[in-house]
Parts: sequence; C-alpha cells; structure tokens
Amino acid sequence: MYYLFFAGVVMLGIILGLFWLKDILQSPRLARIVYSELVARLALAAAAFSILGLLMILGDVLGK
Repeated sequence: MYYLFFAGVVMLGIILGLFWLKDILQSPRLARIVYSELVARLALAAAAFSILGLLMILGDVLGK
C-alpha cells in the first residue's frame, strides 16, 4: 500500500530533477522535453499517486 505513495514521490522527484537539469545544462532539447504535454501529464499522475497513497496510509493508520 505504501508503494503508491512512494511511486508518486519518486516520479515527482524525477520530474523536478529534469527541471533542475534543464537549468544547469541549458539544453534546448531537454527544455522541449520538460515543457512537453507528456511530462505535464506524468506530473499530474504522480501527484495523484502521492495523494491517493497518502490517503491509503492515513486510512490504514486511523482504521486500526
């Protein structure tokens, strides 16, 4: 059950790392990838995973 929360956190970390790497390398190709629709959708999915995982963890903790 914790895997959903941690998967979301890891995905968000990777996306933030891509933004940081884009600024460090100043690569136009990486900037196009980072600002693409796919990365935006992945960020939304990662946020949803994190929120759902956190809700599942809270439900497990408070349900006992």
